[in-house]
Amino acid sequence: MKATLRGLALAVAACAVLPAVLPPYWIYLAIAAVVSAVLMQSYGVIVGRAGVMSLCQMSFAAIGAWVVLRLNLADAPGGFLVWLLLGGLAAVPVGVAIGLPALRIRGVNLAVVTLGFAVSTDIVLNANQFPGTSELKTLERPGLFSSDGGYFVLAVIVFVLIALGLQAVNRTAIGRSWLEVRHSERAAAAHGISVARSKLTAFAISAFVAGIGGGLMAGQLGLVVSGNFAMMQSLALFAVAVLIGPHNPEGAVLGGVFGAVMATVLEKLHLPQDLGGILFGAMAVFALRSGVSQTDFTRARQRERAARPLLTAVREPAPEPVPAGERAGGTLEIKGLTVRFGQVVALDGVDLS
Repeated sequence: MKATLRGLALAVAACAVLPAVLPPYWIYLAIAAVVSAVLMQSYGVIVGRAGVMSLCQMSFAAIGAWVVLRLNLADAPGGFLVWLLLGGLAAVPVGVAIGLPALRIRGVNLAVVTLGFAVSTDIVLNANQFPGTSELKTLERPGLFSSDGGYFVLAVIVFVLIALGLQAVNRTAIGRSWLEVRHSERAAAAHGISVARSKLTAFAISAFVAGIGGGLMAGQLGLVVSGNFAMMQSLALFAVAVLIGPHNPEGAVLGGVFGAVMATVLEKLHLPQDLGGILFGAMAVFALRSGVSQTDFTRARQRERAARPLLTAVREPAPEPVPAGERAGGTLEIKGLTVRFGQVVALDGVDLS
């Protein structure tokens, strides 16, 4: 926990300096990376911690963005930060409702249900514009964070607060129950854990985080369209989540950077944009086969390196071999050993020395 706090503090300090040295285009990409990292944190809860296949996180993000833009259009009191919180809270009941089928089904069947919700959300969003689109009223950022550089710092602060909150939840009984359910629902139930409560809390918290991410995206773009939250976006982020492991803060950051920069890299290399999805999908299949995400693998290797000197230091020297002629006699002697299996006698009066 202390190492995580130090790392997050250094990240905030470094990000506060970046707007002064980066050109405007790269600041825009940096904002997109942080927003994607926040969205990856929602996958970290539901996929990484609880082990549930959810393919509709961008639908929760769309709900958060819709609420924020609606409050902005109505000039509701409180300002952007309050609207952002309300957008996250608005996604919670929808997340719980989508989590109800997870109490009966799991795996691919649950993935199909969540994918169906994502497709339904696509249809609704394509038929109805986001608030402010027809009026061309863009979302106003807070005065202190109105510039792109300031908004980048705000997005980083939100990411850090969510990361700290999730780290705190992971240390509670709820967070530990997610890991139990991920490894074995039957074992979790045998340990007295409510599997239903674990899954529903995972859906609720992940929907809240995704709603916050959607609101941040609305603040970044000013106005959003249905394509920003399309079903394919959920699938792409799911593939990145399986590959990277966003339940760790560094994994969420890495996934956000990949998601934001990949399109630019492919464009610079004059490669088709679909290639990014193919690469992420192929690497996600490999991660699923191995059962370990990239950040989990890296952390395990680091723990092994840290423990290796300690094992070497406490290892006792091997005893010197005793010559064959100086070996002592037998130290174990058994007489009259009898083993029965019901009416069957396996051993009767056996002597061992």
